[in-house]
Amino acid sequence: MQRPEDVRAAFTEPEEFWSSPLYRTLSAAVAGDPYLVGLAAHTRDGQVPTFAFFGAVHALLLDGAEHPLGAYYPSLRGDAALPPEGAGQHLLAFARHHETAIIGIVSTRFAQTNQVRRAVGLRLGLAAIAPSLSDQPAHLLEVGTSTGLLLRHAHYGYRLGVRQFGDRDPPVQLTTEWRSTQPPPDLDAIPVLASTCGVDLNPLDATVEADRRWLEALIWPEDRDKATLLHDALTLATHEPVQIMAGDAIDLCPVWSTRTPAGEPRIVFHCATRMHVPLDQRADFDRAIDNIGQDGPLYRIIIEGDGIQITEPGQPTSRRFDAEGHLGWAAPADS
Repeated sequence: MQRPEDVRAAFTEPEEFWSSPLYRTLSAAVAGDPYLVGLAAHTRDGQVPTFAFFGAVHALLLDGAEHPLGAYYPSLRGDAALPPEGAGQHLLAFARHHETAIIGIVSTRFAQTNQVRRAVGLRLGLAAIAPSLSDQPAHLLEVGTSTGLLLRHAHYGYRLGVRQFGDRDPPVQLTTEWRSTQPPPDLDAIPVLASTCGVDLNPLDATVEADRRWLEALIWPEDRDKATLLHDALTLATHEPVQIMAGDAIDLCPVWSTRTPAGEPRIVFHCATRMHVPLDQRADFDRAIDNIGQDGPLYRIIIEGDGIQITEPGQPTSRRFDAEGHLGWAAPADS
C-alpha cells in the first residue's frame, strides 16, 4: 500500500502522460476522487501508481471487459475512439465494478514497460564504449529487464538519421532522428559480447498470454506504433531465448559478478528502472552495481533521465547523449 496523499500527488498533472490526452484526463478524475485514490493506493511500494493503476484498467479492457469507458481508448477503437474529455465520468463506475480485479493487479504486478525503441539507447551506449575495449569481449547485464526485449537488440534493424544498422530484414525496425550536425555513431561498431544476461524481480515470459497482455497494457492507449513494435518484438522473442535471473538486483548483481571471469569487462545497463526502486533501497541498488567493478572493468549505460549516460572506469566524468541526440560530456549524477 502507498500513502493516499502521495498517490493523489502522483495523479495531479503527471508529466509522464505528455503524449496521452486520455491519461491526462483520467489523471484529473483520479486526483479528484477519494475512492479512486484509495484504489490506486494498493499499488506496490516503489511502483509508480499512475502506471500501475492505468495499466490495470487498460489490461481489463484489452481482456474484453465491456464498459462505456472502452470507447475512449484508441487501443480498442482506433480512430473511432471518442474524445478524451468525456472519459473521466466513466472511470469511477468502471473501477467500482472491477474493484477486486484492479486491486489484484496493482498489488501484485510491477510496471515493467518494455519500450522496444529503448534498444537504440542501448546500442548508442555500446557504440560509445566499444573504442575503450579494443575488441576485448565484454559481458552485458541488464537490470530490470522485464521480458528481455532489449537484450535481443542484435536481432533488430536500426535507422539513425539516414544510416541503416543492424539486421536489414527483421520484423522489428527502429527509426530514430539524428539532429546533430556531426555524423551519427556507427551502431554496428559495438563490443563483442561474451555473455548476455538480465535480472528482474519478476521476469515476464513472451510465450505467456497474461504477461504479453500486461506489457501491452502498459503502453499508452494512443501509442499504436509502440504497441505494434512491442507485438513484433514479443513474437520474435519467442524464437530468441535469453538468460534472465529472477530476483532482486541487490542480491543478484553479486551472483552475476562471481559468474563472470575475473578481469573481463562488464557492462551494466538499466533504463527507467531505478525510478521504481523504493527510496530507502536506492543506495543499496547503486552499491550492488558499483561493486561489480571490483573484479573487472565496469561500464554503465544508464537511461533514467533526459539522456543516455555512459560511465566508464577511471573516468572523472561521463559521456552523455542528450535528448537532442548530441554526444557531450557531463558530470556523473550524484543520485
